[in-house]
Amino acid sequence: MVHLHLTRRVYVVLLLLLIAPWGMLAAAWLARDLLLSLQTSRASAKTETGGRVTYAKPGPWGVLRCTRIAIEPPEEEIFIKPEDEAPPRWRFVGFTLNKVRDLFITAGFKPEQVVFLIDRTTVDPATGTPVTSPPPEFVLEMPVETRQKLYHVLAAFPENPSQKFAASLRPEYMDEHFEGSELPHAIIADIRRMLYPHGNVLLFADSNILLPRMGSEREKICLIKTLARKNTLLVNLEVNANSDVSALVRYWGVGGRIKDIDPLLESLRRTPGGASVDISHLLPRFVRARVYTFPYPSGPKIEASRDCHWTSLNFSSMKPDDRFADPKFAYETIRNGYYVISTGVQLGDLMLLVNSKGQLVHSAVYIADDIVFTKNGTQPTHPWMFMKMADLLELYEGALQTEGPLQVMYYRKRAE
Repeated sequence: MVHLHLTRRVYVVLLLLLIAPWGMLAAAWLARDLLLSLQTSRASAKTETGGRVTYAKPGPWGVLRCTRIAIEPPEEEIFIKPEDEAPPRWRFVGFTLNKVRDLFITAGFKPEQVVFLIDRTTVDPATGTPVTSPPPEFVLEMPVETRQKLYHVLAAFPENPSQKFAASLRPEYMDEHFEGSELPHAIIADIRRMLYPHGNVLLFADSNILLPRMGSEREKICLIKTLARKNTLLVNLEVNANSDVSALVRYWGVGGRIKDIDPLLESLRRTPGGASVDISHLLPRFVRARVYTFPYPSGPKIEASRDCHWTSLNFSSMKPDDRFADPKFAYETIRNGYYVISTGVQLGDLMLLVNSKGQLVHSAVYIADDIVFTKNGTQPTHPWMFMKMADLLELYEGALQTEGPLQVMYYRKRAE
């Protein structure tokens, strides 16, 4: 038997040799976690700075975190009718054939194209309206400038619903708009080349050209849903131990709802590290029941008239008043029951868009900072949602193809 007598120094060296590999492995593991954490933080920062997540300006409403999302109508509400796939027909209400020819020239068609289109133009014997029936391939290849000039004229007439109610897209959100749409790349490319500008938005009015080219009914539904997508906001109020809950309750509890708001916000303040709540939980029942939802496409007839004014005037209603679906009654209510304010706008005030002729174009309800609650039209593909004022203005100046900017006015309900 051999006995080894080792000095203390040798023992220490051997021990270090045994421990060192494990120490190096642990260090590598920690470095890996640190690197992954750093990459995750960078990715998160990149997402937020990409513009989808922003914070509202400071104000009595508190700290609001806004996330831009795109919602689309549910598949069960998409109905593709035969007329949706009908070949294009341009109706020139009040035009003569010579005036139609002049428009084609002004729009930028080549001389031989003008002759081609006039040959395909007939006059409706019942109305005297010239109607041009271009081939789908011709419409697909139209230059952007020509499409813009021509469709701007066609949109003035309800008889051209494709142009009158063109889909509206924001150019800066273009890539987001098609995310997860399941549309073929070729169809997305066709949509992009048939877009035409109006103001700061892009319009699309040629779904009837693309629908017959889709490979299946499923693809057709995907096309309609994608074109109907609307940008809206998820808005969360962030509360922590440093928040002035009393001030928040005064702002969000306007209209006699303080007792409903105070317990919730106080519970958020007490939560370790703070917490957040979707602002829809701080708003009247009418809003909570509708925000981010779409109307039923085949409900009672009155639903087809529940527009922006019906929505705005019912904002605080326990039970919605369908008299506001009548534009005349809505206008009289605003005229007699509200007054103009120039400063100090607050939750629940009406926000009106007025054109250069003084005509009321749209109404919404002010929420906070530059955020409004709105219903943009009566179509079942238009949801109730939150929007930023700048986006709403661009939508209406683009969708309505108005001449010049719209004026923003604020109204407050008179004390009863």
